[in-house]
Parts: sequence; C-alpha cells; structure tokens
Amino acid sequence: MVTQEKLGGFKILKAVSLISPAPFTPDRLSPAALFRTLAEHQINLPYVTCVRNDSDGYRIDLAVEAGDARTASDLIQKTLEQKLIQRSNTAILSIFPHRKKPAIAGALFEAFGREGIQPDVMAHSPSAISAVLDEKVLVRAGRSLFGPFAFSAYRTPEDWKLAQKGKEKLYKEVVASYQEKRPKVYGLEYQDRQELLRVAVVHSNMGTLNMAFEAFSRQGLDLTFLAASRSQGQFGAITLCLPMTQRNANKETIARAVPQSKIETRKSVGTFSMNGPHFGDRYGIVRDLLTALERDGVNLMGLSCTIASITGVVLSSHLEKAIKAIQGCFDVPSILKTDRKYE
Repeated sequence: MVTQEKLGGFKILKAVSLISPAPFTPDRLSPAALFRTLAEHQINLPYVTCVRNDSDGYRIDLAVEAGDARTASDLIQKTLEQKLIQRSNTAILSIFPHRKKPAIAGALFEAFGREGIQPDVMAHSPSAISAVLDEKVLVRAGRSLFGPFAFSAYRTPEDWKLAQKGKEKLYKEVVASYQEKRPKVYGLEYQDRQELLRVAVVHSNMGTLNMAFEAFSRQGLDLTFLAASRSQGQFGAITLCLPMTQRNANKETIARAVPQSKIETRKSVGTFSMNGPHFGDRYGIVRDLLTALERDGVNLMGLSCTIASITGVVLSSHLEKAIKAIQGCFDVPSILKTDRKYE
C-alpha cells in the first residue's frame, strides 16, 4: 500500500495571467528595476520566480490578476524592450504545508505527469508549493492530488468542492490595503552549505523525478529551493537547492532517476526564507527585497514567492550581506540558522 503524504490543504486562485519575459542579462537591466516599475503601478504579484542562468542571465516568471494583465505586460514590454510570453485563463494551485520534504514536491511532479498535466511554472517557498496551470485542467489537477496526498480538512475532491462554496472570492479579498513603510516578517530562516542544481528535462520525464526526490527524503535532506519553468511544451529548467553532503551525490541521484536530463551544479550557496503578512497579496515586497540586495552588492541566484512567503538563493560568501540587507528593509523579529550536517 502506498503511503500518502499528509497535508493541510490546497487552494486555487483563478483568473490570473502568467507573464514570462525572455531571459535578460543584468548588464542590460536588473530584476530590481523591473519590479520597481510594477510596484510603482501597484500591481500585486501572487506568484514570482526569478532564476539566474550563467549563460542567459535572469529568467523571470510572474503571475498577476487578470485585471492587471494588460497594464503589467505593457510595462514589462516597454521596460525590457522585447517580446514576452503571456498566458491568460490560468490559475494558481497551491498545496501546503510541504515542510521542505522533497518527497512532497516529487509526488506532485508524479501526480501531474501521470495525468498528463503540464504546469507552465512551478515553485515553492515556505508556505506552499504552487503551480500555474491552464484553468481547463483544474478539475483533473485537483483530483490527481487525492492519490499521493491525504488532506486533513477533506477526504475526497467532492469534500473540497463543498468546502469552497461561498468562498470563491475570499482569496482575492485578502489583498492588503495597508502599506507598511517597513513590511513585517514573522521570521527569517537561513541555511548555508547548499548545492544549487539546474536540471533540463523534457516534460514527459517530469514524473520520474519523483524517484530522485524520494531518495532525497530518505536521506533526510531538506529541499530548500525549487523553481521550474516550461518552454515550448517542455520544462525548460528545474532549479533546486539541497544541502551539500559528504558524498556529494545529489547530481548522481537525479541522473539515475532521469538519465536523459542535463544537470549543472554550483556548490557553496546559501538560502534564506521568510513569511510575512500580505506577502502574497500586496505590491512592493519583491521590489523592496531586490532593491536592498542590489544596493548591498548581493549576487542573487534565485528567488521564489508563493502565497505568503519568499525564498532566495545567494552565494555563501554573500549570505551575511543578504541578511543585513533584509534587516535594513523589513521588520525582522527573529533570525534562525537551520544548518545540519549530512552524510
């Protein structure tokens, strides 16, 4: 009998548009400048990933509410002076809590792969794992979750549907109208001695990644960063961070699970994450963070923002500077280092 992962629940935010600019180099424009433009026009960003690629610069995927799509796309196109890919009639499906367990992310990859569901993008930060999907596949996507996962609030898809009646607008109504001068953070957590892995894999092999993620879970490794984006019907890249181990076998574990994949690694990176009120539903959070990191000379390798939390990846040598930059622009009551030694 297959053991189900126990989760608290899942949410769906409909009527969003996914916007994906072509990769751009930081010498042309910094990601911070792009997000400053969006914040100036008070555009909320319920989903963001920003990943550094050594050859192509930064790849950004972001979701906006349908009513902001035209304004956001015009601003981005004007700022970058290039065409972009935009998908309308999409939705954000989020499962929580994932507790940084690789097996939960792997089970989601497998569930979608088994049903032939192709998320446009997928990422996690502390509050949730989120996937941006075509609204047409939402029913199948919701049903696929009840195989690998057990939800405490409802046992079947029908139970979930009944629980949502009358709450369709609740998710959007939490949009914050109050803008703090210094956004509040519940806490900042960070890890050093992480390994960044970039995996190129065709979408048909996405589900087989579950074998690697299950192996990471058996080793007790935390998945400290995850961002995936699809290109021309395929996942162009999956970027993840795992702790460095004495055996340095993370790359080999993925290669065994997906032999056709191409894997690049970078050791000695650090990750940080934080939760905060209104992180997923008010404008300016990503702008503030990226502006602070840029000002203090921090080399950003990756960023993901889902629901109400943010995760970032920086070089280990820049981790201390990153924490100080965050303290400079956010109200941070506690800082916790969660490094562990792995075999």
